[in-house]
Amino acid sequence: MTYASSKVLENIVNGKMNLGRSVIGRLDCLSICAIISIYLYSMVYVVDAMETVTYEFGSNCTSRSSDAYYRGYVNETRQFMVSYRGRTLKYYCSSISFHGSGTGENRRDKYKVCVTLKEFTDPDCALRLNFTNNLFGPILQTFDCVNSSDTKFCSGDDSNLYFELEVLDGKTPYLTRFRMLVTAEKVYKYEESNDAMVYGIAGAVGGTAAIVLIGGIAELVKRRFKKQRNRRHY
Repeated sequence: MTYASSKVLENIVNGKMNLGRSVIGRLDCLSICAIISIYLYSMVYVVDAMETVTYEFGSNCTSRSSDAYYRGYVNETRQFMVSYRGRTLKYYCSSISFHGSGTGENRRDKYKVCVTLKEFTDPDCALRLNFTNNLFGPILQTFDCVNSSDTKFCSGDDSNLYFELEVLDGKTPYLTRFRMLVTAEKVYKYEESNDAMVYGIAGAVGGTAAIVLIGGIAELVKRRFKKQRNRRHY
C-alpha cells in the first residue's frame, strides 16, 4: 500500500469516527432534552390518589373548645368514613358537617355532598341520625332502626350537609354501630378565561424554549470539552 492510499484510508476512518462522535453527541443531547421533558410533564400531570379520612363519633371529638361541630371537606380526591361504636356522646360532639371544596386548580369548582350507608345496627332502637343542609333546616334523610337504606343520597348543590345524632327516650346506644361513606359529586366546573388560556400557552412555549436552551448549552459544553481534549493531544 502506497503512502497516498494509506493516507486516504486514514482520512476515511477518521471521518467515520468523527461522524460517530457527532451522532453520539447529538443523541446525548436528545436524551437530556427527553429526560427534562418527561420530568416537566410529570410535574404538571400528577394523578392524585384518593384520601380516606376517618371520623368516629365519641372518639374524635374530645374538647368543646377545639373539636365541637367538626367540619370536614370532600372532593374528587378526599372522602370520609364516618362511624359510631356505641361510645358515650357529649352534647357538643353530636353534630358534624361536611362541605364540598376543591383544591388547587379545582378550588373554584362546586360540589354536593353525598352519603352512602355501609352498616347500621341498632337492636335497642336507641339512636336516630338526621341529615340537614343547615343546623335549623328541614330534615333531608333519617337513619334509625327502622329506616337504614344503603341508597346514596346527596345534599343540595354547593351546600353543607349536617349530621345530627339524637339519643331516643334517654336510652343508652352502647349496642349501636354504623359506618357511612361521605363523598362529593361535582355540580359546576369553573372554566378558565381566555387570559388564563393565553398564560397556559405562554407557559408551555416557555417550557419548550427552556428545554431547547438547556440542550443547546449541553451541546456547547460538550464541543468545548472536545476541543480542549484535542489540543492536549497536540
